[in-house]
Amino acid sequence: MHNISIAAASTVVEADLASARLGQRFGRLDASSQLALLAVASLGIDFNEHPRDRIGICLATSAGSLSTDVNFWNGRNGVGGPSPTLFAYTLPSAAVGEVAIHFRLTGPNLCFVGDDKIILPEAADLLRRGEADACVCIYCEVVTADCGKIISAPPAATASALFLKNGEGIRTLREFDRDMKALCALISQTKSAG
Repeated sequence: MHNISIAAASTVVEADLASARLGQRFGRLDASSQLALLAVASLGIDFNEHPRDRIGICLATSAGSLSTDVNFWNGRNGVGGPSPTLFAYTLPSAAVGEVAIHFRLTGPNLCFVGDDKIILPEAADLLRRGEADACVCIYCEVVTADCGKIISAPPAATASALFLKNGEGIRTLREFDRDMKALCALISQTKSAG
């Protein structure tokens, strides 16, 4: 039986992006990729503790790349047409790629569109099956005002991240642990109180 634990947790919001310094490319990324990258950086993990080809990435995004798709589509009437730079981010998995590139993680990766309940079981499965030694789990909620009108959802711009690994951590992952946002909030409260 594998003892899978949470080694770190973080949550970032849109306001955190203003002070983020994560390389020259960071300003070109779409909001989901920026938030995902910042959430992973905020974990404070030394990725050198595991072979980078043994660290997986599991990401779920509430609305996929729809906010970026809407921005790209709206650019069709602008001078020069839609942005070719923005086009690269019209796939929900773009944020997975940016995290993998920035942190040089070459293990397995998965991308889901929907809520955050699928990420932790899938990541734990990667560890139990021996496909990875650790996994970065990310949940992004990015809904721009324009996108929100289309899907009848309130604007949002947040990301949560957890780092799962085999062995000891700050909390053992339990079978019923599914809600990443709640786990990140719980771990943050525990760290603040301690």
